[in-house]
Amino acid sequence: MKFSLALCVFTISIGASLLYSRKSPFLVHERKNSIRKWIIKNIKILVAQSLIFSVIFLVTRSVNISLPISIVASYFPRLRQKNLEQRAEESRRKAWPLVIDQLATASASGIPLHSALLELETRGPEALRSEILAFRESFNSDGSLEIGLSKFVENAKQRPEKIHLQRAKQLKSTILLARDFGGQEIGVILRNLSINYREKESALDEIATRQSWIKNGAVLASLTPWILLIILSFQQQTIDAYRSNSGRGVLIAGLALTGISYKWITKISQSVLR
Repeated sequence: MKFSLALCVFTISIGASLLYSRKSPFLVHERKNSIRKWIIKNIKILVAQSLIFSVIFLVTRSVNISLPISIVASYFPRLRQKNLEQRAEESRRKAWPLVIDQLATASASGIPLHSALLELETRGPEALRSEILAFRESFNSDGSLEIGLSKFVENAKQRPEKIHLQRAKQLKSTILLARDFGGQEIGVILRNLSINYREKESALDEIATRQSWIKNGAVLASLTPWILLIILSFQQQTIDAYRSNSGRGVLIAGLALTGISYKWITKISQSVLR
């Protein structure tokens, strides 16, 4: 028992340092090599599971109770990563109207659109910096507005959401039409395009809010039985009950139903509210 307690304390200290330290090797490798991102994500889940298992085992002294709870709680790093990705995606979407507004202002001031695009490197939104850098590198090397805009579109194509590719194509078409047929109305066109993007963002924000209500409800409903189990595990009768084969069967069934119900609710929130 002393060895088990020492092992749990060691696992907690190592796991906490790996997950939450500012100099965590996870963070260092993730910055250096994006190819390892999938491996790093799964290692984080395993470390989180070991960490939570050790904490629950220190409280309950029961492997049968600690293991399923740690499996459920090990999904938290993935949820956190998804939330960070959603926030980054939202900031990228909201950056498009700002880019269009700056181009419209530059056009009204008599600044050529290629110069306005180059100025976005320092004055534009950070969320679309990679697209702007791709345009700058291409335009500085080739001097072609069309080729630079093609690089801009290719970079937007690498984004996970198709909306960035659509908006990059729309911006490219608008600028090329203004170059070929005259740009007297380009400012009006760009401002109308910006208004259209903002209206879409307003609708997407409302949908995202409704989706978050459903997802938060699903998380709360999934965690409540396991929190109750942790509270009840302070009683020796609860620990003894889950040491039997029937108790293990109840825990396995509960673990499976938790995963299925959460996935089901998540799919509903993504499909019905789109």
